[in-house]
Amino acid sequence: MNFDALTLAAFRSEIEERALGGRVQRVASPKPGALALEIYGHRERHYLLVDVDPDRPRVRFARQWPRAGTQAASPLVLLARKWVRGARLVEIAQPPAERILDLTFELQGPEMDQATRTRLVVEFIGRQTNLVLVDEEGRIREALRRVRGEGGRRRIEPGADYERPAALGLPELAAVNPEALRRSGAQGGAAWRVLVRGVRAVSPTLAREALARTGHAAGASAGDVSDWAPVLQGLGTILADAARGEWRPSLVAGEGGWRAFAPYELTQFEEPCVAMGSMSEALEAFDAATATPAPARDAREERLEQVIASAMERATRRLRALRVELEASAAADELQAAGEALLAFGHGLPAGTREFEYEGQTIELDPRRSVVENAQRYFTQAKDRRTAARETPRRIRRTELELGFLRQAADDLARADSPAVRQALETTLAEAGYGKSKARRREAPTAAGWTLGAYQVRAGRTAAENHRLTFQESAPEDLWLHARGVPGAHVLLRSPSGEAPDSVIEQAASIAAHLSAARDDATVEVDVTQRRRVRPIRGAGPGQVTYRGERTLRVAPRAPEDVGAERMA
Repeated sequence: MNFDALTLAAFRSEIEERALGGRVQRVASPKPGALALEIYGHRERHYLLVDVDPDRPRVRFARQWPRAGTQAASPLVLLARKWVRGARLVEIAQPPAERILDLTFELQGPEMDQATRTRLVVEFIGRQTNLVLVDEEGRIREALRRVRGEGGRRRIEPGADYERPAALGLPELAAVNPEALRRSGAQGGAAWRVLVRGVRAVSPTLAREALARTGHAAGASAGDVSDWAPVLQGLGTILADAARGEWRPSLVAGEGGWRAFAPYELTQFEEPCVAMGSMSEALEAFDAATATPAPARDAREERLEQVIASAMERATRRLRALRVELEASAAADELQAAGEALLAFGHGLPAGTREFEYEGQTIELDPRRSVVENAQRYFTQAKDRRTAARETPRRIRRTELELGFLRQAADDLARADSPAVRQALETTLAEAGYGKSKARRREAPTAAGWTLGAYQVRAGRTAAENHRLTFQESAPEDLWLHARGVPGAHVLLRSPSGEAPDSVIEQAASIAAHLSAARDDATVEVDVTQRRRVRPIRGAGPGQVTYRGERTLRVAPRAPEDVGAERMA
């Protein structure tokens, strides 16, 4: 079913009615790519769910607070907790006929001089669905899926200016000529496709409904429609009701559940249409009947997710504090100068003085201390700041490496395909100081491997496997591949002759993209270099490397079997 612009508009109206002006009390991530907000408004708690799964995009209210997933919190979720939790929902916007929802939150914290606004932009645009946090200056704070902005694509990265996705170049309904649709339909095909290709923001479900309301079969061919004017009028009636806010949420029954939902009455099916109280009720019932049951999870997997999530939150808070400390260290010279000014010109100040004016600057004093004691206090602070300036960058680097290791562990766990791999990951985490392993050490599992004709492709499934594969089980002339800038498997391409054609390298790069945290993106950048040019990072966790001499390929993520690779025995 289509979660189209009209359905999103119905939900926008529902959010405005139920939650506008409410305060966000909780922020959670029920699953990767989803965000749950508990909003208290109009003396009620409302549970707003946002899910940007490309195959099943959703915005709706839930009757109960969802069980939060134990996966490692993404940077987007952590920043949402900082800037959205405790804030009020003050504005809701949707560009006309677009599948984009813009929620503005206003936060007034006790340490803030003035309220700060943050926008949560929900983009339902095919495979590039995304959640983006934007500050009040229009700059991106964080995004669920980052995009480097190369090859003419929008740049979606922290610090970049937020740009709305370009709208499709289709005409609005009022500007559509029935004769143009007739000429388009003369090429054959389904009639509903003519409407989808010829009118802006018309989904397949909406197109079929417009046909059904004007006496045509929902699946009629374009040649069966002799006059498109009545069809456009039927479409206009549905859109006019929506513009007036006259929503009619409905479901149509199917075998064993529900087969369709819409914010208007559905007449295109033989089965009767069932009216619902709201779009959230309709969609919750539809999802409950059609959702694929989640695979069973073992206790080890849940425990590992919680260990990784907790460690990531601690490291993220520590990194934030260190960056604040580093910014403060720049004031060391000012503190030193304040102390010197007190010693040189502050003699004679009466006891209990709180401020001292010197060359247009105000030096604050502790009235309980003497001038000399105040000067010494400034000298001590200056010394501490200089020490921080020397030590903090190294601590920041160590913490960044720690976060990189934990993000890699989170991706390893998401890709784990057997209890043995999860056990190996548990051991790796325990050896790094995260949690305790209840498993006895066993022989390390062999890295995954496939063949592409005469070529071998091998990939690590944990950080420890990545390290072992790259530095103990490889030859210097092997090609080493890794998705650029995201956690993922180390992939080796081994050739009998030491060389491989570009077509095979691209296939291996597609596998590396698939075995990375960017596996759901349309295209992924993958770095390729010789293994001899890869080095471990001193003091970092296993699998964290630096490399040189790489070339970068942009490929579509593809599973090994989809590129014709055969699993090695």
